[in-house]
Amino acid sequence: MLLAIVTAIAVAKRLPPKPVTPVVADGVRYSAEGDGREQYVVAAEISTARELWRVRVFHTETNSSVEEDVQWVFITNLRVIGKSLLVRDEKGRCYSVDLSTHRVRKTSCGAVFTQEDRPAQ
Repeated sequence: MLLAIVTAIAVAKRLPPKPVTPVVADGVRYSAEGDGREQYVVAAEISTARELWRVRVFHTETNSSVEEDVQWVFITNLRVIGKSLLVRDEKGRCYSVDLSTHRVRKTSCGAVFTQEDRPAQ
């Protein structure tokens, strides 16, 4: 019995990511999408739901000797600050997407995200 429990724990899959609340600014809805390997931000016009653009924020490399799904990393939070969309991932890393050029750069999270926004350690 104990062996069955230990075996089940050892091969347990990761839980699905929590839904990310989209953010709205200037008539555009920004949402997070991805499969854990590739994570994107999608901008859609609110009035028509038409996709305006999509940009890859980050890619997660996986090690083939480790179960893949436990290596996946998802976006956890989005915030619009000025002309940038700030993105936080499950590892606590932050990225800034320029809303004009759609360029992505790694950045400091600073005090942008509250304690409730931060992933559990």
